[in-house]
Amino acid sequence: MEKPMEPCYEVFLSFRGPDTRHDITDILYHSLIDAGIRAYRDDEELRIGEEIGPELLQAIKQSKILIPIFSKQYAASKWCLMELVQMVECKEKWGQKIMPIFFDIEPSEVRNQTTTYGKAIQSYIDKQLYTNETIENWKAALKKVGELKGWELKERGKGEFTREVVQKVLIELKKNYLAVSDFLVEMDDHVDRIMELIGEYSAQTKIVGIHGMGGVGKTTLAKIVYNKLLSHSTKHYNLSNFLEKMDDQVDRIMEVIGERTTNSSICCSLSNIRDTKIESLQNQLISDVLGKKRQTINDINEGKRVIKDLLSSKKVILLLDDVDQKTKLDALVGMGKCWFGSGSKVIITTRNKEVLKNVELKHELTGMDFDHSLQLFSRHAFRSDHPPAEYVPLSKKAVKVCGHLPLALEIVGSFLAGKDRKFWETTLEKLEIIPDENVEEKLNISINALQPHAKEIFLDICCFFIGFDVKIVSHMWKSCGFLPDYYLDVLQQMSLIKITNCDRLWMHDLLRDIGRHFICRIGTFRPKKQSRVWDHEQANGILIEKRGTENIEAVCLKFDHQSRHFYKKEEFASLSNLRFLQVDCGDLDMKNVQHFSLTNWFQRNLSNLPKLRYLSWHKFVQHCPSTKQFQKNPLVLPNLRYLSWHEFPIFFQLTSFSLMKIVILDLSHSQITNDWEGWNHLKMAKNLKVLNLTKCSNLRKTPNVSTHENLEQLILQGCKELVQVDRSIGKLKQLVFLNLEGCSKLQRLPDEMEGLEALTELLLDMTSITKIPKWKGMKKLETLSASSCGLLSKCNLVGCSTSLLYLCLSGTRISELSIGNFGSLIELNLSRSSIRELPNLIETMKNLRVLRISGTILEKLPSTLGMLEKLEEIEAYDCRYLRGEIPSEIGRLSFLRILRLTKTGISDIPKLPESMTNLYLSHNQQMRCPDLSNLSNLRYLTLDLKYRIPSHLAPSLNWIGGLRKLESLSLCCHSLVTLPSDFNLLLKLRKLELFVNNLECLPKLPQNLSYFHFVGCGLMEKSINLSYLEKLSGLHIYNCRQLMEIQGLQHLKNLRGLRLVRLLSLAKLLDLTGLKKLQGLHIEDCPKVVEVRGQLESLDILYLNHCETLEKLPNPLTFKHIKVLMINGCWKLKEIQGLKYSENLIFLQVRDLPILEKLPDLTNANELKRLELGDCPNLIEIRGRLESLERLLIKSCGSLRKFPEPSSFKKLEKMAIAECERLEEILKSEEYRDLKKVRIPLARFEMSLDYLISAVGIIYSRWRV
Repeated sequence: MEKPMEPCYEVFLSFRGPDTRHDITDILYHSLIDAGIRAYRDDEELRIGEEIGPELLQAIKQSKILIPIFSKQYAASKWCLMELVQMVECKEKWGQKIMPIFFDIEPSEVRNQTTTYGKAIQSYIDKQLYTNETIENWKAALKKVGELKGWELKERGKGEFTREVVQKVLIELKKNYLAVSDFLVEMDDHVDRIMELIGEYSAQTKIVGIHGMGGVGKTTLAKIVYNKLLSHSTKHYNLSNFLEKMDDQVDRIMEVIGERTTNSSICCSLSNIRDTKIESLQNQLISDVLGKKRQTINDINEGKRVIKDLLSSKKVILLLDDVDQKTKLDALVGMGKCWFGSGSKVIITTRNKEVLKNVELKHELTGMDFDHSLQLFSRHAFRSDHPPAEYVPLSKKAVKVCGHLPLALEIVGSFLAGKDRKFWETTLEKLEIIPDENVEEKLNISINALQPHAKEIFLDICCFFIGFDVKIVSHMWKSCGFLPDYYLDVLQQMSLIKITNCDRLWMHDLLRDIGRHFICRIGTFRPKKQSRVWDHEQANGILIEKRGTENIEAVCLKFDHQSRHFYKKEEFASLSNLRFLQVDCGDLDMKNVQHFSLTNWFQRNLSNLPKLRYLSWHKFVQHCPSTKQFQKNPLVLPNLRYLSWHEFPIFFQLTSFSLMKIVILDLSHSQITNDWEGWNHLKMAKNLKVLNLTKCSNLRKTPNVSTHENLEQLILQGCKELVQVDRSIGKLKQLVFLNLEGCSKLQRLPDEMEGLEALTELLLDMTSITKIPKWKGMKKLETLSASSCGLLSKCNLVGCSTSLLYLCLSGTRISELSIGNFGSLIELNLSRSSIRELPNLIETMKNLRVLRISGTILEKLPSTLGMLEKLEEIEAYDCRYLRGEIPSEIGRLSFLRILRLTKTGISDIPKLPESMTNLYLSHNQQMRCPDLSNLSNLRYLTLDLKYRIPSHLAPSLNWIGGLRKLESLSLCCHSLVTLPSDFNLLLKLRKLELFVNNLECLPKLPQNLSYFHFVGCGLMEKSINLSYLEKLSGLHIYNCRQLMEIQGLQHLKNLRGLRLVRLLSLAKLLDLTGLKKLQGLHIEDCPKVVEVRGQLESLDILYLNHCETLEKLPNPLTFKHIKVLMINGCWKLKEIQGLKYSENLIFLQVRDLPILEKLPDLTNANELKRLELGDCPNLIEIRGRLESLERLLIKSCGSLRKFPEPSSFKKLEKMAIAECERLEEILKSEEYRDLKKVRIPLARFEMSLDYLISAVGIIYSRWRV
């Protein structure tokens, strides 16, 4: 089937003329057109011939959404059935969405071909006018579409029904279109300006404030800058992150250099500042710094002191977003630079410039330029980058009244989408009256137009539910009589909210504030009308002062831990219409409060809240006595729908609550057990839909859930003691989500799970299950994930769900997999499993987009892979038994973007499709070098051809210069002698790695390189010039034995990492003057280098190894910021002067310096954690107070006779001395007797050299794009 052109229609309607032409079809068609949706309808009665005509075929192919309207006689039309088959084919091949309407018929009649559908099919069979294959295709199409979720008209009004369909179509179209690019503002110039102000690589502390109107993009800009700084932090000076690849060695290396406890960089981002009290913000910052919760700060001045003490010696990257008061800023950053360690960076965003009064560096962010504004507006108003010709003047006017602000353009564009010209004109006239600076009022026009229930849901989200799981809170709104599915779609379509990929509710902080201001305005003019109170202090005041009214529907409370005020019945008495109550107990302690009973409190004080539907109780009250005496009293909260109580106290009786109407119960992190009395009381919860028992660590068996027939979600994630799932689970016919992830002791799943006919998602990751049974009853299962189940060896999915989209069996023992016909599967992950061959019938997986088989023992790839037309990614690295040729059929995969075939035995690569963007190939034996000249879209290429052949047979790589989109290239080819002359034309190339031992001449490189790694022992040139690589941040050169000079090093102003290894002819003088940003310098096996020149003020790491003639080190001031200093085998080095300035030094290693006589006084090295000295036979003394030293190793320093006094070693934990005769005599004296306690044999002392060489290697390898 030919790939469709870009859609010119958006919706295709398929219908049976006599049934619906003048009914629902006509109403829907005109409603779609009126909403600005390009719809196509065709009357099947007007067609002739036996085949679908080309115009109709093209309309189906081009439409994004396909809507068959099933009526009683739909199947009686061969044309309708032909269209339906075509629609199913388009869905499976190109991903179009089918949204069926069941007009006057049940979905089961379509699915199972009963009643009129069965008769129609039988008549086709009886007349024998069509082949059996044609009829089977019709039946299959009816079955597939009948199983899809759609709309049933039933008794609903056609007007209301049509509005719902149009709304859903708009949402789907918008989602589809905006996925291309959700944010069009050109941020590059602003980012560059902020990075310049903040001094990205500077060792100075900088604080920058970004100010501008709400909705202009301040948070987006700040996050981009923060992430760039964070990226550089993790790559450059936070050493613990450099070592992430070293697994079990990490802790040991970090112990060596002390980075875990001292001088590490802290990264922290605080948002929602506008709605958070100062003390809470201080607590959050302190907790983030410590990496754990500490004693609560209750006094602002105390918080300031603690923050200053914690951060004054640390390098911090801090983002404070949407700061609304200067007092809050002062409480968090105090006196500015002096509160933070050297090199710290602080970013502040605010709408109020006055907040930044004492901030020296400021940047104002204004709106977008006109062209980008019009483009963004058009995307939301017309789902196009440009407005239609007749709407150009009005669109330009809209951009003007929106003040070029991205948020306003998005909201107003969405509000006007699909409306007629008159509506546009009226709306824009209203907006013109509003001053440009009053953004909130402009956006209010959209909010005010909401229907009552949509507005209620919007205001609930503004006040309470940002970040919540939409699937869960929707149940609460349903219980209030709202229609959340419909109204959430409305809010999305109007761009007032977004639902993230993780199903979380999100909205812009300005929209949140507008919603809250709306509530506050009502409360200001009519205090008794305020409906929601989200501020803890205001809520506390309302209750204590008894100012509550019947209009208050939602309240957030936080108990006062100082006064220990626990609200009383009369304080709740006036809140008779309360439907939402959120309580934060914090660290409330009732230890000294006599006769307090939590059970009694609930039954007394909440009995007057009959309309309460949502109760969230955060933590439990400490030292609260157990009591059961009130169990016989009337149950409280008879209308409760949502109860969330983390760390539910085991003494508290669930019987205090009425659970008759409960829909969601969340008892995560509680100590409940399988014999908990509350399970019996829970049986009355007939309407329960969500049961969350995450990390209930004492739960060994799930309760009997047979009475919860309506349960839709069961979450048991992280219940590490769980060993049994009760067989009653099979009776949950409505269960759609089951999470058993991390139940590490669970070995078996009950056979009764086959009865979970509605289940769509099953998570079994990191359990101990040994097999997945043959569950034929799970017909709707879409996600099955069982990764890292190390004991799982059997999985038979034949006959199971044909709806499966995602199947993950990575890290299992499965060697054979039978999966049947999974035509809907999108991703298959078999990595690190024991699979020996790909599943049978894999060619039927027509929708498969991602195939992961890395680390398996597969021996070949089947040619049937070429039939998977939608495949986008094949990940097959580290398949060491995979040999032979890649099937040529892969070249047919026109959507293939990513192919990973490193560390395999593949010997030949066929011509690959032009769609490729990422290609990774390597082979330790001979592999024919592929011709990749047709891959014009390639961005990342790894080509590793390690085998050696005569140079005259070396492969030609002349095609590389034509890959103009290439951003990263790693090339290993030891037989390569030259590179193409047009290599420097790869202007987008940022990262280049060349492992070419026989390369004779280094060509001119692309000038935009950020990272260059070069290994070339065959290089014949004695000098190379790199001065033109001004953007270079990482440079590594190895094994260039003839190379005497690297010209232009001093011009590489952005260089942060430099590594020169085994350059046997490198000149005597290495001039690094001007490299102000250099953070890491590694020189090894460069025997002719005599002097390293330059004042490297940003240097963190200096590693000099076996530079035998080195006599002079860089300027002593270079040592001021160094954390790790390792000097080994520099035989002519007499002194290390810079050590007296090394106040940030953490680790010092000096070995094999035969003429070194003394070290400078190390007293200033007050951060030094580890000192290793070895093979320095003339070293006489060590001076200084080493008060932070924890590890000391001295070996083969026979002349050492002066040693710091014992009182210097306040923190010494381990000391090893060997082959130091004179020092041994000193240590025998009485004054050093305390050091004997930490003395250990040399064999027990961790030898850090090998680890640190590896660590430094990893550090330098990270200075890249």
